[in-house]
Amino acid sequence: MVKVRRSAIAPMRNLPGLHCRFAFVSLLCAAAQAFGSDPLPAGQPLWIRLTAPVSSYTAKPGDPIHAVLTQDLISNHQVVLPMGTEIEGVVRSKRKVGWGIRHETAALELEFHRAVVAPGAEASFTARVDEVSNARESVRKGVIEGIRSTDTFQGRINSRLIHLPTWNPYSDTVLIAYKAVFPVFPEPEVHYAAGTDMRLRTTTELSRATLSSPVAEERSSPQAPEPEQLDKLLENLPSRVTNQKDVAADLVNIVFLGSKDEVKSAFRKAGWRNADTASKKTWLKNLYALLNNSGYPQQPMMTFLVDGKPQDMSWQKSLNSYNRRDHLRIWQWKPEGTGDPVWISSSTRDTSAALDIKTKGFVHHIESNIDAERSTVIRDLNFAGCVRSVSYITNPQIPTTTRNANGDPMRTDGSVAVVSLQDCHATVRQPEPTEIAESYRPGNHVFRFFRRQILTFRNDIFRANIIYGAYDGGRMLVSSLRRRPEMQQAETNTDPESATKEQGH
Repeated sequence: MVKVRRSAIAPMRNLPGLHCRFAFVSLLCAAAQAFGSDPLPAGQPLWIRLTAPVSSYTAKPGDPIHAVLTQDLISNHQVVLPMGTEIEGVVRSKRKVGWGIRHETAALELEFHRAVVAPGAEASFTARVDEVSNARESVRKGVIEGIRSTDTFQGRINSRLIHLPTWNPYSDTVLIAYKAVFPVFPEPEVHYAAGTDMRLRTTTELSRATLSSPVAEERSSPQAPEPEQLDKLLENLPSRVTNQKDVAADLVNIVFLGSKDEVKSAFRKAGWRNADTASKKTWLKNLYALLNNSGYPQQPMMTFLVDGKPQDMSWQKSLNSYNRRDHLRIWQWKPEGTGDPVWISSSTRDTSAALDIKTKGFVHHIESNIDAERSTVIRDLNFAGCVRSVSYITNPQIPTTTRNANGDPMRTDGSVAVVSLQDCHATVRQPEPTEIAESYRPGNHVFRFFRRQILTFRNDIFRANIIYGAYDGGRMLVSSLRRRPEMQQAETNTDPESATKEQGH
């Protein structure tokens, strides 16, 4: 028998008459008891989505920040803060690059302090940013640190070329020609539009006693597949997909139940995009995004196969980084002994990218914890109101530790999420496409040209020398050595079937 874990997500339909009132009163009492209990300790993760833009270019300390909770905060199997709760905060501090004379990187420190479930029902806490989903900026101790414009693919090569023997580095014709060919210079200011996802981490207790008027939702277990149906689904479910060289690649970790239109509608409503078809034009777009350290929302994806069949759909979600994106491939698959086909998927999150000389293409490396990406997909679809129910089935054919076709390690609990879709009915306002695409004005071309010269000069003074070159080389060596044990562990635990295929190529 398949081990099944169910997760009731969608609100149920209204119960008639007395049963409805009784259920509502019972849930109201349960909610009141929960909110009146001890506060939650610090360290709670909160997934939020900005409902208004924020930028280091225009923000001032004390400016309000508005967001919405995209995933229920649950404690002891009870919903403490429901999805859709308004999250409010302020800008604590900011650092602007400006002309680049004083600072070469931007910074934003955001602090969130209140959750508003409904008028008169709110919770107080303190939370700081722990991660900005798919952002090129890093987060350190709650501070969002902007990129250094010269710390790019071409910028790093530029710093190394300047070590060539010459009396005057700026007279080197190779260096001058290189700068003329690659004048790409990423925007150093931090800007997040409405729709940007963040993970917060509470730094104080989350007070539930202040929720004097808790709002209870009528919930029950929505219709989910029966265990017998899941047994049949798992019997012949593929556990892995392969690349075009028949090398074992990603793991199958999600199954969608619904029509083709429902699958497409769900991802579109959730803000995901299709992948462009590979061509010379998209190759150039890829190159520019790599050099500019910027996002390419519709990056082409490699073709993967299930039983020799390429994916029917490819979906992805990114922000402002070429390196980082959420993405998945979907195949239509018909289980034996059943009438209706289902949609199987392999989902992973890219964390870095490089131009591969061997394949003459762009290669992404993935986050090893693929279960986190499975959760991201479900969270986005659920927030868009497209999920009826979610069940988890344990597939013994899935190795808990293995590698993909590029040699990246993958870790999983071995479960496959069975997501039953419905017509999307979002209970929370979604940012409009115009809001998500909104951008700020970083300055005119003259200002940006002079700022580029100033930042380039600063970089050459501080980093285009032998001392920094030695430090940079040592840093890359240490990073490589840290990655090796994880790769060796994945090699040791790789399933025999994929190991046999890899040895054949």
